[in-house]
Amino acid sequence: MEFESVPRVHYTGYVDKRSQELPEMRVWESARRIKRSLYRLADTEAFRKEERLRKQLREAAASAASHISEGHARFDPLDHARYLKMAKASLAECQNHLLDAVDRRILSEPVQQEHDASIRGLVRGLMELIAYLQSPQAKRNAERIRRQRAARRSLN
Repeated sequence: MEFESVPRVHYTGYVDKRSQELPEMRVWESARRIKRSLYRLADTEAFRKEERLRKQLREAAASAASHISEGHARFDPLDHARYLKMAKASLAECQNHLLDAVDRRILSEPVQQEHDASIRGLVRGLMELIAYLQSPQAKRNAERIRRQRAARRSLN
């Protein structure tokens, strides 16, 4: 379940952001796949015996996808990047919970490593998107779109 990197061209950002639906965002799709996979894992018998860890893993997985979608709804590149950083932190929390499950002997290392590889792939995609959102290009694109919208409103 490796994440495909988001090419910079895919997210030239705020040029046509309103036309981009959330499911079209590769990072969100990847976060949703990881969330579902971690939900299935947390629903196994072994995790049911560790209810607190189970709940923490499920909440961290849900939080990552939620932060990505909330950031997408913002029309400010730096604010969007801030939410993606929170998603990245939630994914780090998932990685920690998976290691904790290995330490508690309720998860094998190969299963943990498989999930970790997927998470690392998503983190790489998030970092690429964050880099773009923090770039002068993203700021210029957002400002240009704001000017275009203002001009359209003044015509109406």
